[in-house]
Amino acid sequence: MIRLILIRLLTFVPTVIVASMVLFVAVNVVPGSASKAALGIYATPQAVKRFEHQHGLDRPLVIQYVEWAGKALRGNFGMSFQNAVAVGPEVKKRLPVTLQLAGMAFLVAVGLAISLGALAGFYHQRLPDVCITSIATLFGSVPNFWLATLLIYLFSLHLGWLPTGGYVPYSEDLVANLRGMILPSIALGVVSSGLLIRIMRTSLIEVMSAHFIETAQSKGISNFKLVIGHALRNALIPFLTVSAVEFGFLVGGVVILEDVFRIPGIGSLVLVGIINRDYPVLLAAAMVITMIVLVTNLLVDLLATMIDPRQVRARS
Repeated sequence: MIRLILIRLLTFVPTVIVASMVLFVAVNVVPGSASKAALGIYATPQAVKRFEHQHGLDRPLVIQYVEWAGKALRGNFGMSFQNAVAVGPEVKKRLPVTLQLAGMAFLVAVGLAISLGALAGFYHQRLPDVCITSIATLFGSVPNFWLATLLIYLFSLHLGWLPTGGYVPYSEDLVANLRGMILPSIALGVVSSGLLIRIMRTSLIEVMSAHFIETAQSKGISNFKLVIGHALRNALIPFLTVSAVEFGFLVGGVVILEDVFRIPGIGSLVLVGIINRDYPVLLAAAMVITMIVLVTNLLVDLLATMIDPRQVRARS
């Protein structure tokens, strides 16, 4: 067990290095000029050359990466091309906003998945199963920005129950903060629940066919106690493993929604970096999202290894 955990931790470092390399190259090869975006389309060639030399953009990409990675390890993500402010503090300020949105969306997704997935698994190949499976397919195929637009029209513009967007820090007004986060959390969580509902359904179906379930049924245990007390508890182990991975993808999926709801998180910072070709901003924001996904996957892998001893025997 300890050996496998150490192997996971050791392989995490090269994974982060490769991810940072791919991200750095992808950001720097996208069409567009950072100098023209910062100086304007009418900037003179001399001004462009001076800007690129000042920010090291005229050096080989390998040297640029090494310098950027060295500074990033010390928490220095450079200065924004657009407003010449430090990128690190801005990312640090926006990170809790994104984590709150992803966390609330995760609760929505898991709540829907456990309730609907368990119901579909219990009524396997019957009408509730068919209906819920169709709903899960619909949830998984709907773009979250389209659902967000629909929710804004219904609950904000038509009913007037919730704000159309904006963000109030929870330290200032907790109620206003939660009201502003409800719609984006639902839009993000509902779409993510599509996969989790099917995972929960499949897991419960597998558990319901086990021998200990047949034994419990022979003792006359009610269906409610059978599902809640026996089947669901065992079905949650593989489900929680997959759902924890989904949390990492939720963090990466906030980019569009934060812009739709005008939420000042990491995702909106990524869009600003893309639009303005602001490489330091884009790299810092994208690298933070990547790190959250990688760390989440690592923790899930370690948790699955500790929960299920069969994985240890299979990999040793």
